[in-house]
Amino acid sequence: MNYLAHSVISLEIDEKTNKNTLYGNFTGDFYKGRIEKIDLQENLKSGIILHRLIDKISDRKENFLNEFLQEKFGIFKGIVSDMYIDHFLCKNFENIFSGNPDFGNVKKVERKIIKNIEKYDRFFPNHFKNFFDWLRREKVLARYKNLDFLERVFLGMSKRVRKGEILRNAVCELRRNYGEFEDNSIKEFLFVKREIVEIYRKF
Repeated sequence: MNYLAHSVISLEIDEKTNKNTLYGNFTGDFYKGRIEKIDLQENLKSGIILHRLIDKISDRKENFLNEFLQEKFGIFKGIVSDMYIDHFLCKNFENIFSGNPDFGNVKKVERKIIKNIEKYDRFFPNHFKNFFDWLRREKVLARYKNLDFLERVFLGMSKRVRKGEILRNAVCELRRNYGEFEDNSIKEFLFVKREIVEIYRKF
């Protein structure tokens, strides 16, 4: 799962539990090492814990997308899976969250997410500010449903990771099996969200 999926899970958790997980969950990839050693106020660390828990569940062998991505993308299947999920989540946002009036549409939720993250700019970890400025300027979260934009994102990724050229085929593969990927991406998102909400309900 990528930034949109992580964020909407946080919004639901925070709404139901009165916690404050969004900032740490959104920036989780930029904080490395043991939680207790991270230089961040304690109430924001809960989001990093949530981020790692979401990743742990998503990385399970039984991920609904793995069997379709393993052969073609190998070690990059997780990256491709994350992006596919955000694409279909963005595309089907209003239908998936039709029962939650606080979510409305994806553009409204994107503004809510960005506004929340901006409040913590003094805590931004190394390299996050430039990324966040791009994400905010380009309105990335609400544009994941656009396949041409998604292709641009994969192209950028392919240049930043070693042997990442295979990522340039991700949108072509998506178009080839669009319906199957849509069904399994939404199924995967809903499974992970349900697991996380259940875990946090016990806290």
